Amino acid sequence: METKRKVESLSFLRGLAVLLVCFCHFGNPFAEGNALSGMFDAFHEYGKYGVQIFFVISGFVIPLSLDKAGYQIKYYGKFLLKRAMRLHPPYLIALALTLIILAASNAVKHIPFPETFTSIIQSLFYLHYPDSNPVFWTLKVEAQYYLFIGLYFVILQKYPRLTLAISIPLFMLISQTPVVNYLDLFQHLLYFIIGIAGYLIYMRQGKSWFEMGCIAAITVFCFIFYGAAPTIAAAFTILVILLYTGKVHKAFDFLGEISYSVYLIHFPIGVKLINLTSRYVKPEFAIILFSITLVTCLVLGVIFWKYIERTFSERSNKISYGQRKKAPVLATS
Repeated sequence: METKRKVESLSFLRGLAVLLVCFCHFGNPFAEGNALSGMFDAFHEYGKYGVQIFFVISGFVIPLSLDKAGYQIKYYGKFLLKRAMRLHPPYLIALALTLIILAASNAVKHIPFPETFTSIIQSLFYLHYPDSNPVFWTLKVEAQYYLFIGLYFVILQKYPRLTLAISIPLFMLISQTPVVNYLDLFQHLLYFIIGIAGYLIYMRQGKSWFEMGCIAAITVFCFIFYGAAPTIAAAFTILVILLYTGKVHKAFDFLGEISYSVYLIHFPIGVKLINLTSRYVKPEFAIILFSITLVTCLVLGVIFWKYIERTFSERSNKISYGQRKKAPVLATS
């Protein structure tokens, strides 16, 4: 079944997720020593769960796009090429920016550059991430997810409920084994599966008690083993995707559009800006520095999106695989 209804909530959720992550990292330096330290500590403590929002969104969006594109296993290589073209060049540029900022900062402080030739090469393929930009660990998980979903979707499309019934208990089991030390995806895969089950509900448009039960089972499991906060973030995300049908304000729509760019560059730029200027800012003005940092990163994110990310997104869109599904044509008398 094809539906042309735009999932309006996705841009809102992407925007919310990137704001939460920014709040997490920008709030940490102010988590003590000022009148609003409790608020900033809460930003740091709970903002990190924006990552779970991103994971559920990917779990929902990628199968939906594959379905609409008429994806088949023979297009697996093209699918990976599309994702790599869309996401990898902006990541490499953000990585270079991160290393340049790190090198300049350490040179001023007369501190040795911590990265080696080997670690930089590993970073090119998500096998290492600099401490000066720890958010890159999620990109490794996403890359592993793309390798996974291009294969999993073929089985899911043919036997959706059987696939969920077999794979969910298996993934629950694997998530509690040492396998997660070698394949990071399996520590977070259940959040993606929530999104995948949500995709099936969205496409089925009714009679989805089994898929809802799968989401409920994963939610209970995640609550027990991962805690309340990430579970609530994941459950909130899929509920908004499936239940919200209204419009999204243009500001959040655009923030969702640039969320990847902001995500890539906010840590080395924002945290470095705070570290450089906080010594000159009185504690009572911490909220002003926090706000300036956030606005600065959003503005730079717009520039990064306009001149870098959007360029590669357009190139990615030119790579096609299969024929997009067409809405059925009704016979007329």
